Amino acid sequence: MPRFSILISILFLLLQCHPLFGQETAVSVSPDETRAMEYYIQGITDFENEDYEQALDNLTAAHLKLSEHAGVNYALSDVYLATGDLSNAAYYGQIATTIDPENKWYHLHLARINTISGRTDAAIEAFNKALEYHPNDQDILYRLAETYTEFGQLLEANRVYDQLLELNGRDFNLYLQKFRNFNALQMRDSSMAQLEIMRDLNPGNLSTLHNLSQFYLELDDEESAREILLEARERNSRDPQTLILLADIYIRNNEWQNLGDTFISMLNDPLIYPSQKLELARFLYLQYQQKPQEEILKEQAGMVITRFAENEPDYEPAQSLAADFHLQTGDYTAALEKLEQINQLNPEEPDAWRQRMQVLFSLQRYEEVIGLSKEANEKVPDDAAVQFFTGASYLVKGDPESALPWLEQATMAPSRRNFRSVLYGSLADVYQDLDRREDAVNAYEQALRLDSSNHNAMNNYAYYLSVRGERLEDALKLAESAIEMDPENASYLDTIGWIHFKLGNLESAKEYIIQAVETGDASAEVFEHLGDIYEALNNPENARKWWLKAAEEDSSKSHLNDKIKNSEL
Repeated sequence: MPRFSILISILFLLLQCHPLFGQETAVSVSPDETRAMEYYIQGITDFENEDYEQALDNLTAAHLKLSEHAGVNYALSDVYLATGDLSNAAYYGQIATTIDPENKWYHLHLARINTISGRTDAAIEAFNKALEYHPNDQDILYRLAETYTEFGQLLEANRVYDQLLELNGRDFNLYLQKFRNFNALQMRDSSMAQLEIMRDLNPGNLSTLHNLSQFYLELDDEESAREILLEARERNSRDPQTLILLADIYIRNNEWQNLGDTFISMLNDPLIYPSQKLELARFLYLQYQQKPQEEILKEQAGMVITRFAENEPDYEPAQSLAADFHLQTGDYTAALEKLEQINQLNPEEPDAWRQRMQVLFSLQRYEEVIGLSKEANEKVPDDAAVQFFTGASYLVKGDPESALPWLEQATMAPSRRNFRSVLYGSLADVYQDLDRREDAVNAYEQALRLDSSNHNAMNNYAYYLSVRGERLEDALKLAESAIEMDPENASYLDTIGWIHFKLGNLESAKEYIIQAVETGDASAEVFEHLGDIYEALNNPENARKWWLKAAEEDSSKSHLNDKIKNSEL
């Protein structure tokens, strides 16, 4: 019941307790009734001021003398509802409707209480009681339909919507509500019937046309779906959803020319917003991702995404989409160009810097990573990824002194737990190169605490211990765990082989390191290790063979010359 109806109740009470309006004859009012009326008015004032406790006190006092007054009972019900006491709210609300059954607001109020309480039947009963006195009241009918819908009685809701249609005539929104209910019930024929009526009422409504086309597709009537979408495109050639639905049909039927024409016309239309073009380009990219084996789809996606980026050079999302596409298709040169463009458009965007440096790092272009590091660190300070790729580049180039501050900063920057594990593992490698033994051990341990599945840290820690000849049994366990996770890794096979060598298990050592060589990824160090094992097995000829191969692989290993000379004696 609206607040103004409370005021009406007050006026009604005043009229009951005072001389009749327009008459000279007065109604006798006792002092107790006059006092009760004052309590009632004060209680309403307290309620409006949200002083619910005082309102209850005053209205309860009024109710002692005016218990048969509908307005007093309604007011008590409203206060109890505001305080969350649904039981008392329903009790006094029911009394109000009994005393004054023709007041529709009392019934609606009671229905609301029962709806909040989850008492579906009681709520519906209250609406139907109100309809007995106001059978064509559209406000009551709308609320009843909404209640049926809320509680999942969708066919009953549609029955009420039919009553409203009889009162209002053909109303688009009522048919829309019926469509939604039939659709939720998966009653396809009934749903389509509503859509066809809606289409007739408002032929320019694109949402109706889209829904209708999808129903026809579900019924395998692609011809009707296409016809409807072409009609939608005629009504608004720039609507992205229409173009996406049409594109889906074109892709399904391998109509690549139609697909390309649709998207190119969209890209060339200056009245279509870049954000709408982005939605369409992303749709096509997603289709390619789902069907990467379709070469023609890859070409179409590439053409559209590239054209989009070219047409919108200052629109960062267009460049980001193009960079992602080029990365996925392995065109790293084009991807780097787009990432650089994003760096210029939005220098504070961290993802573009991270991706750019990661691609350069993966291409072993370490000098370029280092060259970008100062600018990247200024634009996106305290970024763990930027600092990591810089430090890792220095480390790979054999400059642990320069790598150290970058990696130490990276471990203090915010990052996810598993990436922090990688950071500490790399920092431990730097400490190892700088012969900071205790720091290296602590960093390796921290890496494994952060991520017990970091097999690269396991391997490097194990190898570090083996080189120092310390805790070899612990080193072996670490190496075994690493090799379980990546059994074809040449470096891991070399590590476990070298630990066995240190433990005196020469045959096991030889077996693992030969496996490392057979992967085709073995380094000069692995070849040298195999030579050392053959030497320990008293096989100088094979020892010399593998030392020579190691020297050919890495001419900086000058110490191999002495091993080779000694093997010739």
